[in-house]
Amino acid sequence: MTLVEQYNLTNLVREKRMQGMSYRELTDYINNTKGLIPNNYKISHNSIARYCRDHGLGGDVSEQSNDEAVNVYRENCKSLHDINTALDIISVQLDEMNKQVGKGSVNVKDLSVMINSLDKLTLRRQTLTASIGEMQEKVYKYETISRIIGTVMAKVSVWITPEQYEELKDMLRQDPILCEALREVAPSNI
Repeated sequence: MTLVEQYNLTNLVREKRMQGMSYRELTDYINNTKGLIPNNYKISHNSIARYCRDHGLGGDVSEQSNDEAVNVYRENCKSLHDINTALDIISVQLDEMNKQVGKGSVNVKDLSVMINSLDKLTLRRQTLTASIGEMQEKVYKYETISRIIGTVMAKVSVWITPEQYEELKDMLRQDPILCEALREVAPSNI
């Protein structure tokens, strides 16, 4: 368990990163806000950075999504990769056991454990594959829209002052037509 999880800061870290806060700013915010961490303990910049990188909040947050479906989709894809790797390892081990069958040195208990693991992982892979398939269209639509908006906003940010840029972002966040269009593409992001 990381310090971010231990001190129940996961939602705060996600929220502040989605608002564009850097690792350093986030570390300072947490360490300077009374009551977030007991006994005036200070969390390190590296702890924040590591947690963010490990939980999809690393790098440029403009490329990150706070849409829960996108995050679940990414986690499912990572899990599917891990399961496929485990299945490959079990297959190799079963092949090795198969070679030992003729020599009489295969332990039935070991074989039973391997087969049970194989069954569980195969079932989990099927579930993840189905879930990923259901989410793909929504995630691709959302990520495409997100990239387009990010590119447009990056272009606009160099043409106007930082103050005007912040005003523009606020106006866009409050525009009912834009919000409704985004709600159709990524309802949990609005």
